[in-house]
Amino acid sequence: MTKKRLLAIGLTVAMAVGSLAGCGSSDKTSGGDTAPAETESSASETTSEEASGGDEAAASEAESGGDETISGEVRYAFWDAAQQSYLEKCVEEFNKIYPNIKITLEPNVWDEYWTKLEAGATGGSIADVFWMNGPNITKYAQGDILMPIDDLLADSELDKSNYPEGLVNLYNIDGKQYALPKDFDTVGVWYNKQIFDDAGVPYPTDDWTWEDMVDIAKQLTKADGSIYGIGAPYDTQVGIYNTIFASGGEVISADKKSSGYDKPETQAGVQCWIDLQEAGVSPSAASLVETAANVQFLSGRLAMYWGGSWVLAQVLDSDLKDQIDVVELPSINGKKATVIHGLGNCIFKDTKYPEAAWKWVEFLAGQRANELSAETGAAIPALKGTAAGWVEKNSAYNLQSFIKSSEEYSYAYPASANTAEWEQYQADNLKKAFNLEISVKEACDNLAVQMNEVLANE
Repeated sequence: MTKKRLLAIGLTVAMAVGSLAGCGSSDKTSGGDTAPAETESSASETTSEEASGGDEAAASEAESGGDETISGEVRYAFWDAAQQSYLEKCVEEFNKIYPNIKITLEPNVWDEYWTKLEAGATGGSIADVFWMNGPNITKYAQGDILMPIDDLLADSELDKSNYPEGLVNLYNIDGKQYALPKDFDTVGVWYNKQIFDDAGVPYPTDDWTWEDMVDIAKQLTKADGSIYGIGAPYDTQVGIYNTIFASGGEVISADKKSSGYDKPETQAGVQCWIDLQEAGVSPSAASLVETAANVQFLSGRLAMYWGGSWVLAQVLDSDLKDQIDVVELPSINGKKATVIHGLGNCIFKDTKYPEAAWKWVEFLAGQRANELSAETGAAIPALKGTAAGWVEKNSAYNLQSFIKSSEEYSYAYPASANTAEWEQYQADNLKKAFNLEISVKEACDNLAVQMNEVLANE
């Protein structure tokens, strides 16, 4: 795929991947935000010494005044404003080691980010280093936009085995490595303890079931509509993908050649959310479009909210922060599943300062930057041994649930070469089901046909 082919895909298609966080939808603050197989993450098992990579050498450089032999100007683009302060701390620490490398942070909102990235990729004004996610990595790698980092890794003390394997594989396209995971996220159920207390309902536990959740939602929903038990908006990463996997279905086949939406198990996973609306325990789909579920939750209108680990930043900034906790997703027919995704830092292959750009990427993948991510609560750091700091920093919440789910029952965010294209069909069809305009079966059967056409042309 050439740069011209990349442009032909179209800006509107690139922006269609609006479901990701870390990954970036309207109700998320970081990204999230995928891998070709179920991820095996051991984020809490490796010690800091084992995972330190090249940081001992970096510390030595800093103590001796830093490495002044490398210079350059590196523009760094990202889409989550909530991580601005974390990245500023990273720049400060980085410049202790490399004082002659200037890092310019370029924050963007989600839609603008992909518009600028696409325009920069085809017009030559792209940032030197930038965030990338699962649905877009293949397009940009095959579009000849990204610099492979295999040779750079071979000369670095960074070790790919110190990051979640599935997420490392996510950024390996056609046998070439283009990034290491920056962070990762999974999904849990955030809940308002005050609403539970007022209703005399016990808090949920990590071993609860879907039936338990529905029963609790019914108990917490008020007849006057002032409080609903749960929110059931159309969402992929924090919604239907989790219940599809827990129901034994699949979004896309393992070989990326066929849709899973014509399978009964997949359709059952989607039906879960429609059932919540029809049971009257969730606001309508229209209400959740007008006012996003996370906003309704943080304003006290929803007792429970399915959200990613990145929601922590929103909770900490909320007036309700002392009333909120989180629990693992409920099981469906004895099975648990959560989507895992993680961002990577990619380098523009034609950057004017390749050595400086790599040093920045290398630093962000190292011990100190991952520790800062944990300390600031920016995101769950991907480097093994550092996620524990994220949990300990915010011990008032059951954040270990996110680490446990990543290690025990996580599934990679579904993606292929043209994810954005079939995700647009996915949204067009499934939103009709969420609006109660057509049945889940009709929506999914239509989607499967359209999705298979896209996959056949990849």
